[in-house]
Amino acid sequence: MSNLCAVGVNHQMAPVEVRERLALGPERLRAALAGLQAELVGGAGSGARPSGSGAPCDAAAAEVAILSTCNRTEVYAWAAADAETIIRRHLAERGGLDPQAAAAILYARHGDEAACHLLRVAAGLDSLVIGENEILGQVKSAFELAHAAGTTGPMLSALFRYAVQAGKRVRSETEIGRAALSVATIVVEMAQETFGPLADRTALLIGAGKMSSITGQALVAAGLRCVLVANRTFDRAQRLAATLGGRAVRFDALAENLAAADIVICSTGAPHLVLHADEVRRVLERGRAVAPRDPDVEASRLLVVDLAVPRDADPAIAAIPGVRLADIDDLEALVRANHPLAVAVRQAAEGIVREELNDYRAWQDARCCVPVIQALRERAEMICEAEVAKTLHRMGDLSPQQQAAVGAMARAIANKLLHQPIVNLKEPPDGAAPDDYAELTGRLFGLN
Repeated sequence: MSNLCAVGVNHQMAPVEVRERLALGPERLRAALAGLQAELVGGAGSGARPSGSGAPCDAAAAEVAILSTCNRTEVYAWAAADAETIIRRHLAERGGLDPQAAAAILYARHGDEAACHLLRVAAGLDSLVIGENEILGQVKSAFELAHAAGTTGPMLSALFRYAVQAGKRVRSETEIGRAALSVATIVVEMAQETFGPLADRTALLIGAGKMSSITGQALVAAGLRCVLVANRTFDRAQRLAATLGGRAVRFDALAENLAAADIVICSTGAPHLVLHADEVRRVLERGRAVAPRDPDVEASRLLVVDLAVPRDADPAIAAIPGVRLADIDDLEALVRANHPLAVAVRQAAEGIVREELNDYRAWQDARCCVPVIQALRERAEMICEAEVAKTLHRMGDLSPQQQAAVGAMARAIANKLLHQPIVNLKEPPDGAAPDDYAELTGRLFGLN
């Protein structure tokens, strides 16, 4: 599995201000996938193929997939080239990082370790919110986008298939799935921590995508009084507002509607800031009709939660009196305080990941033996046909039934002789590397 490589950055390695420089939206993802595949193919053309690479890897068919979310940007590649070096350089250039800075934040995984990493990501074991629900869909989408772009092949297709299966099993077979935690539920907890009950509060959602929808639903379920939705495309804002029982507002009237909000949720795909500190300051200075606060609750007049990467909210908003600004990284402290994951639950989830990883290894082992098994059967068939023809020629006139019986007997003998070698190829003896065993079998039978 040494042709498999994963290089990336996540919330554990770098703050959001660094991660946002590496984030990729759908359009940029397609260009990045094509560019990386071209670089890997070019790199493979000038380098030697690594030894012990398991299943064959055609340099002209390097496989690439990119998982880019608010908490991570990771590149998965199956290639004969020095994929790690190529991917590191590509990400560093994209993020405008010098080599030293890139080396400090970018991690690399190879072979089994890379496969295990993706399985753990899909299972929600590497998330800011352990067991979060959204990441499984994001892993699926990452593969579907790469597949549509033509940059995946059999190796990454199988890896992502086992990763999605691991994610589904962890959610259905362990308490992680029953907890149903998500970033949205943590946002609700932060809002309740800031304001207490939400029955008299109003939220302004900036952006009408999936994260806004999920967060809006969670806030409404927690008793929020009113939801306003602002989006550059007004029709999308109207559709989301209708599902939430709220009201769509014009994106170019953010300041006006900001004055009515207690909670602002930012989640757009914009590559630039959409909520500016000066705008927020002017709204607060003009004063707002706000609901009375519980004296035991933190005295914030406005909670701004920025779920976007790149960020939507100006970091300078945090310095405005009466405003609490939280980005995706700030949610982590609340998660650690309120949702410690039981050791037994994590162990059960990790056990499922190991099982699916072993199944992926077995799939790979079987795949590397397929060419040898096919060659064995073709050689046996060719020998059978030649020897049966000689025998029939020497025996003179035989009925069609007799000729068929001779042919069937020859094939039966060949199949019986090949049975054990094929069984051993599919399940090599203990201690035998599948690719080495396949190569030795090919040499023994004169297939190489």
